[in-house]
Amino acid sequence: MTAFAEPAAEGRDKAEMYRKGMSQKEATVILNNLLGNNNQIILQNAESGEEVRLSKRSIGKLLSNAAAEKSIANGFERKQHYAAVSDIDNLFANSVKIMEHPDKNNTNYVFIHRYVAPLYFDNSVAYITVKETREPKQSGKRIYSAELIEIKKLGGKLETVRKKSSYQFPNPEL
Repeated sequence: MTAFAEPAAEGRDKAEMYRKGMSQKEATVILNNLLGNNNQIILQNAESGEEVRLSKRSIGKLLSNAAAEKSIANGFERKQHYAAVSDIDNLFANSVKIMEHPDKNNTNYVFIHRYVAPLYFDNSVAYITVKETREPKQSGKRIYSAELIEIKKLGGKLETVRKKSSYQFPNPEL
């Protein structure tokens, strides 16, 4: 039994895609098609209206072995990671910010923003990292990484967000 609210038909199709997974090559094609002839596009969060850049560099990070290994370490399959990140535009649009903090490791970044989006299978979410920079050429927010994670690993962070959010976020089975 899952603790997720029943998603709409499109959400069920997405959940099945995430669960089933896809190859890195398939995900690369989808993400490159999303960019089209542009070097970057702007994604918007439906709840907050925040805008972030998705670029070829972002796509490289999302599809990197290091990013996939984080999802694998969290108990997911590589192909599930690729399927989820191939849908980063929809995941970000339907995510909620659970925290932000100053970047302590890199003076080029002002803030690190963390978002979660429901995947509607196995009590899991996409944990999306957005970096905000003050570099003159690339000022603003950009998608940096995403990993799949079980909701319960977020501790109480999601409960706080659930109270503030208009989204029907799932309750994890504890």
